[in-house]
Amino acid sequence: MRTRSAAKSHVDDNPKAKRKLQDLKDLDDLKDRDNTMAGGNTKRRKEAHETSPKSSPAEEETLKSEREALSPTQKLSTKKWEAWSRHAHASPYPDFRRPTPEECQITYEILEDLHGDVVRENFADPDAPAQEYPYVMDALVVAALSQATSWANAKRAMKNMKVVYGSTFNYDAIVKGGMEKLIDALRPGGMQNRKAKILMQLLNDVKARHGKWDLQHLFNASDDDVVKEVVSYWGLGPKCAFCLLSICLKRDAFAVDTHIYRITGLWGWRPADASKEMAQAHLDARIPNELKFALHYQFIVHGRECPACRGNGDKTAACEYKTALAQRNAEITRQSCTK
Repeated sequence: MRTRSAAKSHVDDNPKAKRKLQDLKDLDDLKDRDNTMAGGNTKRRKEAHETSPKSSPAEEETLKSEREALSPTQKLSTKKWEAWSRHAHASPYPDFRRPTPEECQITYEILEDLHGDVVRENFADPDAPAQEYPYVMDALVVAALSQATSWANAKRAMKNMKVVYGSTFNYDAIVKGGMEKLIDALRPGGMQNRKAKILMQLLNDVKARHGKWDLQHLFNASDDDVVKEVVSYWGLGPKCAFCLLSICLKRDAFAVDTHIYRITGLWGWRPADASKEMAQAHLDARIPNELKFALHYQFIVHGRECPACRGNGDKTAACEYKTALAQRNAEITRQSCTK
């Protein structure tokens, strides 16, 4: 089985080479509020899925007092964290039983046959999003710049940053250059105004909080603490945190991008009305850890290449995955009948 270890081995060998549903629904509203607010200021997730103990009245009162003392941006960050953390270790849909572990394994095997070569080619690309990032700060910047856009657009923006600043990660030059220069540098990738605002705020906040542009301490932080820190930064949410966990920190986290959200909806792996955040919490709880890394990239490739499953796909087109799954089930039935 080619899972994370196999994928990582390939990279090494080729140098180019988840209270109530409303809590998570709040994350969508909080994202919108992110657009108008700015400024201001253990080692792994428990394997057993469990909910947090209920706070006592005294503890709740203390938390309330602490919240009231926070700035608007800090309050927003706290609400984002609290909304996510209440469902960090279990699906927000406990009665929704898909996908099953067996279903995930079968899907991995079929998608490996269909797209394995393309996934490996992507890993061989020196500019691949899943390359090795020795510095957490750099990986978080890449994750932030690749939010809500294609990897091709993110690459265009980062390529131009190299031209303008000498490096995508020349943080001193980026901050000294100011906002307008950063907006122009990010223009080739689109969404440059928002991306520049997110990046500049991130750089300022990390420097103010840690004294330098360094997040290496997250290598030794628990998964929950990683998410807590990432969502505390303006414009960054759980999906960005999960990308950091999976790609840079090598943790078992299943990030949900546009392709994965769309396909899992088409295939019935999540409730149809689930938001991206709820879908991510559900899928992260349901998919076996050993398959999360590989399935993430297989889904992305399938979402780009399948005529039926890609964005604005042809509803009359055949999905190779569904065809292969039907053939597999038919063969199992045939073999059962002959016994």
